[in-house]
Amino acid sequence: MKFNRRIFLPLTVALLPCFAWAQTVVPDSNEEDEIVADDDADDFDRAVRENPVIIPDEADDIDIPIPAFIKKGANHIIYNGADWTKLRSAFENSKNSPVSIVHIGDSHVQADINTGTTRELLQYDFGNAGRGLISPLRICGTNQPRDYVFQSRNSWNSVKLMNPTWIQTVGFTGTSIRPASPTSEITIGTLDTDDYNPFSSTTLFHNGKLTVKDVTDENGNPLHFRAIPSRDYTQIILASLATKINVSFASAGDLTLYGAALSGDRPGVFYHAIGNNGATYDSYNRIGTVGLGINPLQPNLVIISLGTNEAFGRRADTRTFTNSIDRLVKNIRSANPEALILLTTPMECHRSVTTSKKVRVRNKRRKGRKATYRTVTKKTRSYAVNANIAPLRQAILDYGKNNGVAVYDWYEVAGGSGASSSWISSNLFAKDRVHHTHAGYNLEGRLLYDAIMDALRNQN
Repeated sequence: MKFNRRIFLPLTVALLPCFAWAQTVVPDSNEEDEIVADDDADDFDRAVRENPVIIPDEADDIDIPIPAFIKKGANHIIYNGADWTKLRSAFENSKNSPVSIVHIGDSHVQADINTGTTRELLQYDFGNAGRGLISPLRICGTNQPRDYVFQSRNSWNSVKLMNPTWIQTVGFTGTSIRPASPTSEITIGTLDTDDYNPFSSTTLFHNGKLTVKDVTDENGNPLHFRAIPSRDYTQIILASLATKINVSFASAGDLTLYGAALSGDRPGVFYHAIGNNGATYDSYNRIGTVGLGINPLQPNLVIISLGTNEAFGRRADTRTFTNSIDRLVKNIRSANPEALILLTTPMECHRSVTTSKKVRVRNKRRKGRKATYRTVTKKTRSYAVNANIAPLRQAILDYGKNNGVAVYDWYEVAGGSGASSSWISSNLFAKDRVHHTHAGYNLEGRLLYDAIMDALRNQN
């Protein structure tokens, strides 16, 4: 299978200048190096995780070779007693009724490269039901996938998931925009540069009252539509297919908008991605309404890919982490009892460390005086395997086993312990050694697709 599509490139967000990376050479010394906890290193890691910089590869082909260090034998779903029969039936019936998958995660998902790969492969096999969920990430000041448009000429008050305080309600997408005027307009749709992906209806997810005034195409021509309001969303049904629309609406000051879902009203697969840079299980638990929020998407399968950011604490608190998993899983299950849940483990990655070394340096010499020396501490930053990943991965495996929740052990599939070195040498890791290159994300998305297809073919 060969694809020649344009990979979705997120906008790159520059790291803060104080965290710009520079390799430092440590002077010779007889003193032993000491790796120390350092607040600057923690801040550096936080900036990297919340503002990823992903450089595009020249080749966009998602059907890339699978390296030898990938553990193909582990590339399957661990069911833990969960019954996937209904999901298999849903896929078998995908020519009549769409299958809906919701994938929740952190920056690995926000970029929508790996999830975009999985989406494209599944839709190639079962049909494209539509682009699905899109979020106002760019309006909120962060990177947004390049295959869709969500923009506005108006002024908005915006909040994103990882803001320390929220001045307004944040929805299940982790984003929230509030119009600064009673009448506003948004432009939503898919890009012409990508595969043709028209839609015939869109669902706007919001809190507060939203009254649709009119809908036009990208050239300003009026479109026939019907607006169906509900408590948490408003559905707009178009009379014909479109790839980009402008929606004008009125609000009464209590409106916050979270995102939109684009539907072709045709069979196939929806693969909705909800990703937020720096996110953790507790971040989504802070919202408190994730389960209710995704309910209108009618998910057959909810995939949760979190754990990387929790591993950047000073130590791995597995008990608290497990409680956080349980809280989110129960929140989703309570509002979506028919949906299967699949947890994925984070793969091995690196974190920055500070190495401290004492060295002798010469003082500024004064004329006619003997040279004097003093001992100073030199610090240099480098990388080391994040030791917290392994215990958190095990906590996810244990939770799935103890609670009958399926798990995809990406940690093991990616190569297990020591995998990060292989990914670095194969140019599959980005320079920050937390995120992947385009090729790395393509590989991850392809392998998840293979695991899902294996689960659909084989009975548990």
